[in-house]
Amino acid sequence: MARHRHLKNAPLREALIDIQFEPRVELDAIDRFVTSLSDEFPKKTDIWEAFFGLNTTGANAESFSNHTAVGRRLESRDAPLVLQCRVSGFTLSRLSPYGKWEDLQSDAKKLWEKFALHLGDVKVNRIAVRYINELKLSLPIGDFDEYLTCPPKVPTGLPQALSGFLYKAIIPDDAMDCVSVVTQAMEGPPVEGATGAAITILLDIDVYRQTGIGIAQADKIWGGLDRLREQKNRMFFEHLTEKTVEMYE
Repeated sequence: MARHRHLKNAPLREALIDIQFEPRVELDAIDRFVTSLSDEFPKKTDIWEAFFGLNTTGANAESFSNHTAVGRRLESRDAPLVLQCRVSGFTLSRLSPYGKWEDLQSDAKKLWEKFALHLGDVKVNRIAVRYINELKLSLPIGDFDEYLTCPPKVPTGLPQALSGFLYKAIIPDDAMDCVSVVTQAMEGPPVEGATGAAITILLDIDVYRQTGIGIAQADKIWGGLDRLREQKNRMFFEHLTEKTVEMYE
């Protein structure tokens, strides 16, 4: 199969760029940045971190829990952008319709440069790209082999009907200096569409790299993300058959 072809109707639900850093910063720094974006991102909600534990000291065991705000989630006014600013990370998501990688990267770069002004001397320790795709497959389906190169399998001695599946593979690549986490799943029951009943298969591809990049080394951040996107494309096309690719060209 020819790889890395352009799909006019890419089956994308969400694409995101994620940057994580250390050490953690104060929530006040997050809020100063968020305030500067109030016109562009008017909707704000809190991001919480919860802790649960069990204290076994003494005669009786006691459970305890705690939660604290660790960031803010923002939604844009004019475009389907979701920005998560956390005390240890930054994530920009683009919901459907996606557009182009260059647009997502440009938006992320602009916002990250503003965010970085509030962070002080931190190091970027992880960068990632993640694409969540929705494959709509019309029923009936004779065999998932027609659509997926790594389809779910039921042992031949069992009934071959399948009403759901979840498959996850973690694929390290030393040559590309990254790890790909690929998840395939059937989502929900069949739904009726314009061409009849269909099922939704999620192809979720998360490609990340552990780093030690200084916050001023922007070229390494964005150059690294370009490389991770290349790996994401490789994972996407290698998991689909020619028949599936042609459905979206």
